[in-house]
Order: sequence, then structure tokens, then C-alpha cells
Amino acid sequence: MTVPIADAPGLFPSLNQPAGEKREPVFVADGREGPDLLDMRDAIQPIAQLCAHRDTQTPLMIGIVGSSGSGKSFALERLRIAVAGLVGVEGNAAGSPFVARIVTVPIDAAAISGDPASAIAAATFAALGRDNSGVNYAALADEAAHAGADPYQAANKALERHDEARRRLDAERQSRDGVEARRARLVENVLFETAGSRVDAYARTARGQIEARLRRFDLAAGDSTANFKNLVRDLAGAGWGSRLGVVLGSIWAYRSQRRLLLAAILFLALAFGATELRTPPVMDWLRGLGSPFTLAADWVAVHADLVGDVVAGLVVIGVIALFVNLWRALFFSATLFRGARLLNYDVRERQRDLDAASARLNRRVAALTAETETAARHAEAAEKRANARGEATPTRAPTPPFMEPTLVGASAARAFLAALGKLIGAQTERAPAAASPAMLSARAILGPQVSSPPSTQTLAVAAPDRLLLTFDNLDALAPTQAFNLIETAHSLLGASFVAAVACDPAALAPAAGGLDLLRGRLDKLFQLTFNAQVAGAANGARLIARLIGGGAPRPSEPATGARPSLLSEPLSASESTLLAALAPLAASTPRSVKRYLNAYRVARLAPASRPALALMLALGQSRDSEAVAGMDLLLTAQDGTLADPPGPPALVAAVRSMRAASGDAVTIAEALAAREVARRYQLFA
Repeated sequence: MTVPIADAPGLFPSLNQPAGEKREPVFVADGREGPDLLDMRDAIQPIAQLCAHRDTQTPLMIGIVGSSGSGKSFALERLRIAVAGLVGVEGNAAGSPFVARIVTVPIDAAAISGDPASAIAAATFAALGRDNSGVNYAALADEAAHAGADPYQAANKALERHDEARRRLDAERQSRDGVEARRARLVENVLFETAGSRVDAYARTARGQIEARLRRFDLAAGDSTANFKNLVRDLAGAGWGSRLGVVLGSIWAYRSQRRLLLAAILFLALAFGATELRTPPVMDWLRGLGSPFTLAADWVAVHADLVGDVVAGLVVIGVIALFVNLWRALFFSATLFRGARLLNYDVRERQRDLDAASARLNRRVAALTAETETAARHAEAAEKRANARGEATPTRAPTPPFMEPTLVGASAARAFLAALGKLIGAQTERAPAAASPAMLSARAILGPQVSSPPSTQTLAVAAPDRLLLTFDNLDALAPTQAFNLIETAHSLLGASFVAAVACDPAALAPAAGGLDLLRGRLDKLFQLTFNAQVAGAANGARLIARLIGGGAPRPSEPATGARPSLLSEPLSASESTLLAALAPLAASTPRSVKRYLNAYRVARLAPASRPALALMLALGQSRDSEAVAGMDLLLTAQDGTLADPPGPPALVAAVRSMRAASGDAVTIAEALAAREVARRYQLFA
């Protein structure tokens, strides 16, 4: 059956959408950005509060796990946004349980080549140097780089950087001076050294004509082209008054022109004299001189017509001589003016290029001068530090040692991160505080060996309260490389460090020797696990409806100042008793017990029955397959309350402890809801 377009708005949303409304995409991209269609924000919120909470003990590494395409990267991005919201608004409010300053260090595992420790240190160094909500922690990064490096090696490298900067500065200055020299003699370069310029092409094309004109002016000695270019150079550099002088000089300044000019004057003078000879006064004057002159006067009087012809001829010859002089001067000047015009075209074109090159070189010289001065100050400070005669200046080093791992290896990176953790931990001076609720609950389960945090010292430079390192794209690495990166990152974490690693545990199994061995090793690396595949699981129909616009996700609630966090809520007596009773089922080692306690404190933020949640977390972490199978059998019932399991004894005792803590029967629906929440914090759900 054919469906009309008007009856299918879900198939063609852009055709049925009123103007001015948001247009639905015709293709959905696969990326970390975009709307939260799976309500990941609510699921990741407890993890964000854990990362930003003041009483969270660090170092802390959180594993965001799931198969490929399950939303690990999206969950990692939601975590970053949620932490930024808690720190930016609530962390700065009075009485807030969250820290006020967290620097996020994004690390793309696919971009790491070589030593992972150096890559992590380099990313941390760069993140501290960027603007973080109006604060820059570059001085802290430099202080940590200095503290973690060998002072003598740092001094030598600082001197090498200064020498290299000086060499580059000298080279750029020489280039700039060369450009300035070319600008100063640009006309000579275009005329005599640049083949193919307009004026050169004209001089070679009209060589015969130019040579003939120069010969007429007695300028053909030597190379006529060079002579022409010399004349053009003189004319191009002259002003308008001088150019007028060139034109006038071409009329009388040259010998051949002077000859023509003198000939014209002579013939015109003779013509004037012959004309005056025929006048009566002149005739009478000649007769008065004597008989010879009387005969001449008579002859002129008799041959007056002949004398008139002679006068006309003399005038013609004089005018011709003058015309030839002016004609030659005109064409000679036109040739020079054309050459000067072509020369100006060439000079203007090359002038723009040289001006641009000069400006670029001046900027480069200025930048290198500043860099050289900075390197000089840094070298001086490093030398003082090596000789223990002074303190480091606040001038930032161009690059710390760990930015060059091929030269110093991973030791500099580890020293930098270790020093950074100590400096951040010493940013405020405070006395040993009273034990927090989290510490009290830990002592109730683990014993009195859990101590209070040590006192700290004041730090002179600005420092954040915590560093959040986020690792993504581990799926792009080979299993061995990915596992090595996780282990390296875990070994580098110090005080005030929190790391969130998005990875696929099943893909890491070959590197650990199987799933069973992998579980044990990841229990050591990840203090808490967030399963994005379970947290982001959604009904397919609901997800499709949201993708095509039929079911929009809930809008995010903006943070509005300080508000209490359930992470700060102390464990009640019933909760402590229940956790102590379920601890043997959940784990058999102190590390597993701590993981169970941490998972419960975070998971109880979800809307679920806390006793049932404690039981489901214990079963999810338990290695007792019979107990897990027994609980699965109990949950197959459709409704009603959770009955007594047939076995094993550990599960029977756990269910009874849960009932005692809840004070009432737990329904199957409550148990199923608690199991769904508990699965979010399991490595394999």
C-alpha cells in the first residue's frame, strides 16, 4: 500500500515541519556530542559527584566499561560535563561538598605513540597551561617540572635551548637584513639583475630602435642596452621638475642636438639678414659705403626676386633643422619615459613582495627576540637552581624534559607527575581534620587501620584542587598496548588525581591471559567500575522514538548553588550492620571489601531499595556462582515478595540480613530494580 507523504510525518520530517521549528536530522552521526537519548546524565551523576567530592580519597581510577558502541565515550563526555557543572557552580558556593577547582586532562589513546608516561605527562602539562575558567596553572606545571628534573641536566638543556634560540634569531636577522638590502637597491636589481622584467623585455625587444636613437645622441658607445637602462634609472628616480629638465636637455644638451639647433639658428639668421638687405634704408646705407657696395646694392635691387627665393630657402632649411631637433628629442624622451613607466610597474610589484617579507621577518625577529630573552632568563634560573644560589623565576620554560621522551625516557615524566601531586596536595595549610563520614564507615568495616589525611603545607603558586584525567579510544589500540596504558596511568596517579578510563574489558582479556585473570588485575587498577552498557541500555522502540523526534529526552537541570550530596550522608547503623554481614559474600580480600563499600556508597544515590541494593552489589562482586544462580532463580517469579532461597547457606544468610535491615519484605520488583542499578557497577554485567 502506498503511504501519502502527508500521512507519514515520521518518515519525512523535514517536509512536514513548519517553518521556524528545529529541523530533524536525516542521518544520525555516531559521536560523543549530541542529546542524551539514553538518560546517561542521571546514571553518571553519582560518579561525577564522587570525582568532585571533597572527601573522596585519591588517587582514584574509575573504569567506564562496555562493549564497542555501548556509549563509553558518550558516558565519559557526560562525566566531564557533570563534573564541570558541579565544580563551576556548586563548588564555588558556600558550604558546598564539592571542590572549587578541577582541571580536566583529556587523553586520546589513539594519538599516543611511544612512551605512555611521557604522553600522559605532556597532556597534563598542556592542560595546566591552558585557561581553566579564567585561571592559568602554568606556574604550577613549571614548578613541578623543575622539581622532578635533575637540576644540572635542566641547566644544560636550558643553555642548549638558549643557544638554539640565539642561532635562529641571528639567522632571521640576516634574512631580514638581506630583504632590506634588496629593498634599498630594488631599482638596480630590477634593471640589471632580474631577467624577464618588463623593462628588460622592452629593452631587448626594441634593441635596434633604441640603439639607433642612442646613436643619434652619441650614446651608442659600449652596450646600448646598459646605456638605456642607466638613463631609465636616472629618469625613474627623478621628480617631475627633473623630468621636465630631461626633456629640455634632450633638445640642446647633446652634441648632435646642439649642431641641429645651431644650424637652425644660423639659417634663420641668414634669412633674416637677406630680408633686411632688400629694405630701402639698408640699400641707402650700402650705397653710402662706396662704389663696390653701390654695385652690390644695385644687383640686389635688380635681382629682388632671386633674393626672395634665397630667403625662403634659408627659412625652410632652418625650420627643418629645428624640426629634426625637436622630433629626435621627442622620441628619445618618449623611449626613456616608457622604460621608466615599465620600471615602475616592476618595482611596485616587487616592492609589495619585499614589504610583506620584511613585515613577516620583523614579526619573526620580534617573536624570536622575546623567546631568546625568555630562554636566557630560564637558563639563568636553571643555573642558579643547579648551583643552589637562587630561586627559580616565574618565567615559563619552553618545554619540560618529558616533552622529549627519546632523550630522557619516562623517568622525567614520572618525576613530574609525582612532584605535581605533592604540590597540589600542599596548596593549603590546614590542621588534621576530624574523620569524615566516609572514613568512619570504612573504619567500621575495615578496622582502625584507616587513618586521617596528613596535614599539608602552603603552596606559593596557584594550584587546582584536583586533576581529572580522562582516557578514551583505547579500543583503537592493540590489547597489550591498551592494557599497558591503563597500568602505566595507574602507576602515575598521585594525590589529588582522579582518572576515568573508557575501555572494553572483553577486548583486554587476551593481554591479561583470560577473563578470570583480567578480573583480578582490573580489580587492582579500577577502584570503581561503571558499566556504560548497562547504564545506557534502553528499549529499542523508545530509542527510535527519540531519534526521530517522537520522544525527547528530559532536559538537563542547571546547577543552582550548594546542595547536599548523598555521598556525604553517613551510613546508618542498619546499613553498617548489613554491609558487615554481606562483606564475606562480596569479597575475600581487603581490596575487594573496599571496592564493595565504595560501590555501595555511590550506588545508593540511585532510587532503589538500599538493603536490596547492598545484596545485589555483593552478589555482583561475588565469586560464588551458586549464590548468584540461586538469586537468579528467586527473581524468575513475576511478582510477590522475595522468598527464602533454597541455598547455598551464604545466600540464605545474606537474604535474611537484608530482610532484617529493611524491616519489611522486599518485593521482586524492588529486587529487580536494585539488581539493574547494581549491574552499572559490575565489570561484566
